[in-house]
Parts: sequence; C-alpha cells; structure tokens
Amino acid sequence: MDDQSEQSLHLDVRLTRKTMTLFFCIGLFMVSLVIAALTSVKLEQFHIGGLTVLVPAGTIAFGLTYLATDAISEIWGRNYALCVVLVGMVMRLLMMVLILYALYAEQVFPFISPTEGWTEERQAAFVSVFQAGNRLNIAGMLAFGISASVDVLIFHYFQKRDAGKNRLWFRNNISTIASQILNSIIFISAGFLGTVPLAAIGSLILGQVIIKILVAAFDTPAIYLIRNFAEGRRLLDLRG
Repeated sequence: MDDQSEQSLHLDVRLTRKTMTLFFCIGLFMVSLVIAALTSVKLEQFHIGGLTVLVPAGTIAFGLTYLATDAISEIWGRNYALCVVLVGMVMRLLMMVLILYALYAEQVFPFISPTEGWTEERQAAFVSVFQAGNRLNIAGMLAFGISASVDVLIFHYFQKRDAGKNRLWFRNNISTIASQILNSIIFISAGFLGTVPLAAIGSLILGQVIIKILVAAFDTPAIYLIRNFAEGRRLLDLRG
C-alpha cells in the first residue's frame, strides 16, 4: 500500500460518528446563531391561551444554540463548549463588520458605487432592516456571551455533581432555562430599550422566556438522540 492510500485510510478511520456529531453540533450552533441575529429585528405576537406576548422572530433559532452547547458539554466537556461559545462571539463580530460594509461601503470607499438598479428606496429599506439588526447584533453579542457561558458552567456543575445518575434531562433543562432567562433580560433591554414602550419591553422579555422554556423542554429528547448517536448507544437509551 502506497503512502497516499495509507493516509486516506488513516483519515477514514478517524472520521467517527463522534466526530461527525461534533461537526453537526458546531454547524447547528453557528447557523442558529446567525439566523437568530438576522431575524430578531422582526417582532411577532404569540397567543398562548388568553395571554398575548411579543417575541422576536429569532427566538426559536437562538434556543437551538443551547441545545448545541449542552450536547457538546455532555459529550466533549466544558472546555469544548466554552471554545465554541468564544468562536461564536468572534463570528458575530465578523458578521457585524460585514453588515456595516454592506450598508455603508459606497459612502466610505470612493471606488465602490451601487448599480443603476439599486434605487434610493431599496437602499433605505435595506438600511432600515440591517441597521436595526446591527444594534440587535451588539445586544445579542453581550447577552449571548454572558448567558451561553453561564449555561455551560451550570451544565458542567450538575454534570459533575450528578455523575453516575440518570439526570441529563435535569442539567439540560435547568442550565438552559436559567441562562435563557438571563439572556432575555439582557438582550431585550439592550436591543429594544428606547425603541418600543416599556410595556412592550416587559412583554418581549416574558414572551422570550416562555418560548425559550418550551424550546428547552422539546430539545430534551434531541440531546439524548445526539449523545446516543455520538457514543454508539441505542438511540432510546435514557441512562446518564
């Protein structure tokens, strides 16, 4: 067997289902983080029983980032999860820079100009969406950096405390719910204060908390499936 074949075989052997799961979790985390940042500028009304609350459209996508970090914490440990959180913050900063370029490149660089089909009306609509998104991106970076780190630390604490007990469901939910409440308070206050009435701020925080708790409850089966696939267990194995 030549060197190239040996190298190819070596790479194939190392590409395990655990590695594939890590790629999936990181991909889920990054995609959800970007989608949440871009779509949170749109506010939606959720009618839950007799209660009507305002919810940013990116709330569900953001909730999926916690599924990803909790899965990484469970399978690979705290340091991997914190590393993904740090990279996520860098990617959000890069996204903000690229959005600023798209908004104002023609005004900054004399050698760039819009095409004839790009009218002032289209530019105004473009700016109205993405300029608001930039404020939300900054608010999201602040809220995300704090709450995601808290999520990882809480999850790791209960993982160590409950070692040998079947409490993955507990640490997944308690870490996600606590950090999501913290995230909602920081994000909504920093992102919308001064742009909507105070009553709407309260409704937004309440709405985000309700939806994120529901997402946390529904992602519990998902984290078991992800862990079981990565570790080669039966998919419905509820141990650990």
